[in-house]
Amino acid sequence: MKQRLDYLDNLRTALTILVIVFHTSIAYGASGSWILIDVDTSELTITSILLTIFTAICQAFFMGLFFFLSSYFIPSSYNKKGASLFLKDRLLRLGLPLVLYCFLIGPSTAWFALSSNKMSLNEFYRTEVWSFKQLFVGPTWFLEALLYFTVLYTAFRLFSRNASQAPPERPFPTNKALLVTAVSIGLIAFAVRFVYPAGQGPLGLQFGYFPLYILLFIVAPFAYRHNWLQALPSRTVKLWGWIAVCAIPVLPIGFILTGALDGNFTFQGGLNFQALLYALWEPFVCFGIILKLLQLFKSRFHTAGALSKWMSAHAYTVYLIHPPVIVLWTVFFHDFDLPPAIKWVIVSALSVVVCFLAAAMLRSIPGARRIL
Repeated sequence: MKQRLDYLDNLRTALTILVIVFHTSIAYGASGSWILIDVDTSELTITSILLTIFTAICQAFFMGLFFFLSSYFIPSSYNKKGASLFLKDRLLRLGLPLVLYCFLIGPSTAWFALSSNKMSLNEFYRTEVWSFKQLFVGPTWFLEALLYFTVLYTAFRLFSRNASQAPPERPFPTNKALLVTAVSIGLIAFAVRFVYPAGQGPLGLQFGYFPLYILLFIVAPFAYRHNWLQALPSRTVKLWGWIAVCAIPVLPIGFILTGALDGNFTFQGGLNFQALLYALWEPFVCFGIILKLLQLFKSRFHTAGALSKWMSAHAYTVYLIHPPVIVLWTVFFHDFDLPPAIKWVIVSALSVVVCFLAAAMLRSIPGARRIL
């Protein structure tokens, strides 16, 4: 048990660092939505193209893997605490940070980045926050989604007679099952994006990406119950790792052939080749990278030293506070005459260090560790 917890905790920490690097890359040219963009996005550059490929790969798997890791131990937690205490604990750990971000961290960061030279913070709150003209969910959309999923899981357990019984053993999914699932999820995402194009959705929830998130959230308890992670089939992992590697260049090549270099981007949704390619591309990259990461961390990063334990303890808080830290460093380096790629590396590294140090300070406040 200890080994399993350590490698999954280490993987979660690595994903948290990747989130910081991911959002910083958008600030310096990658396609995506972020608080403060510090480059001219009107023209394609080598840096913007490479960073966009990087963010596309990350988007394909990292939040889905977060959902998987977040729900992996849900069955044991629910069994230990019962429905009432389980829900109370989740509301405390997810709900309070969500409110804190939406009404303090998010608005103050947006004001500093975009409106501090136009209006006072008090005026910003009056016109933008308390009026609910904007919702400052930011990266805590993930916590919001987990709350919804938690409620649904609890309802399922309460109304399912057999959920608490020992399930019959189910082997790890076959390659055929993974293939069918990948194609099916891709087609479902393609259909969803007719209504909610990629990157859009209510309450900060980008529904175009949710088919994969829902799948991985549901699969994780099955993986826990049937010990799938304890015996990952090496041949399956190797095959899907190569599938992911081979699939990665297909997306940029497909986009280039359909006019991306001339500014033709229609991948967000609709009845077009780019949207279909993007929707089908994601699950193949997702499955391969996730399986490979699980195997890698299980075999190579399964122990926890003092530093890794310290970082793991603070990773959740880092996730909550990383936006203002990135914005502060982006503003600081704005007038430095450096290439965007260099700024991306520097700001990413500094943001990671400062986020963990700030998280340690915040968690030292009495009572904070119960929530953070």
